[in-house]
Amino acid sequence: MEEQQQHIKLLAFRYFEGKSSREDAEKIFAFLKEDDSHHSIFRKWENDWINSLELHPELNERWEQIKLANRNTEFIKKSVPVIKPYRNYIYAVASIAVLILGVFFALMSMQDLQPEEFFILKTPLGQKSKITMPDGSNVWLNSGSSLIYSNKYGKKNREVQLSGEAYFEVRKGLKDFIVRINEYSVIVKGTRFNVSAYRDDQLLTTTLLEGSVEFNYIQGSLEMNPGETMEMNLETNSITCKKSQHSTNAWTRNRLEYENIELEELLKKLSREYARPIFLESDSLSKQSFSISIDTNKDLSDVLNAIAEIIPIKTIHQNDTIKLKPI
Repeated sequence: MEEQQQHIKLLAFRYFEGKSSREDAEKIFAFLKEDDSHHSIFRKWENDWINSLELHPELNERWEQIKLANRNTEFIKKSVPVIKPYRNYIYAVASIAVLILGVFFALMSMQDLQPEEFFILKTPLGQKSKITMPDGSNVWLNSGSSLIYSNKYGKKNREVQLSGEAYFEVRKGLKDFIVRINEYSVIVKGTRFNVSAYRDDQLLTTTLLEGSVEFNYIQGSLEMNPGETMEMNLETNSITCKKSQHSTNAWTRNRLEYENIELEELLKKLSREYARPIFLESDSLSKQSFSISIDTNKDLSDVLNAIAEIIPIKTIHQNDTIKLKPI
C-alpha cells in the first residue's frame, strides 16, 4: 500500500508540473475517490511541491509572475475534465497545473538538481500486482517479487531493477527500457516479454512474446526473437535458447501452464503462488517432469490432488507446511 502511494505521489508531482498524461490524471482522481483522507494527503504533496520552489528564488519569482498573468477562469474550466464529487477541488488543483506550463523549462532545470530517489514495489507471497509506469508501460509483478525504479524514470532513463518475476508490456520511447537483474540486463525498445529471476532459482529465464530484446551478460549479449525462451544457468553461466512451448505469462491470468516441468520446480512455484511451504520428503521424484495446466483460483488441495493423479504422491499437512512423499 505504501509503495503504491509513493507511485501516486510521483504522478502528483508530475501533475503539479503540468506534465501529467490523461491516464496518470485519472489515476490521481481515482486515488482521491478511494478515501476522504486522501484529500489531505494530496494537499500535503501540493505544499511539499510548492515549498520545493522556494529552494530556487529565481523560479519562485517567475512562478509569481505566471500566476498574475494567467487568471483566465474560462480557459481553465474548458481544459480540465470534471468529476462531480470533487469538482471544485479538482478545478483548484488543475489550475495550478495549467499555470505551471509557463515555467516548464525552468522546472526542467530544477529537476536536474533534485536528488535521486527510488521507489520500491513489493508483491507479497500469494499475491500479484500491476503497475503502470510514468511512461505508460505496464508491469505485472508475480508473487514474492519486487521492482525498483527512480524518480528520474522517464526523464533521464527507463531503468528498473527486478527481483522475482514480471511480465512487461513496454511502450515505445526515445530511451531504451532496461530491466536489470544483478549483473545481467534485458534491453528493450517496445515489446511484450516475461522475466523470471527469483533469488532461489537456479535458472534466469526470459521469454519474448513480441518485438525484440537483447540480453546482456558478462560474456556478451544475445538477441532474442518472438516466441523464444532464453534460460541462463546461474551456476554455470551457460545459456540455452529454445522455442517457447507454453504460455509464459499465464500466471497473470491466474494459471500455471508448463510442458515438461520438473516436480521440484513446480512445487516451488506453487509455494509462492499459495504462500505455503511445500516440500518433497524424497528426492526420488524431484526431477520427474510432466506437462500441466493449473487454475490457481482453485484451492491448493485440489491442485495437489490433480498432481497426485499424474505422479503417485501422498500429501501430509503439518501446520502451515505441506510435505509430499512418494507412495
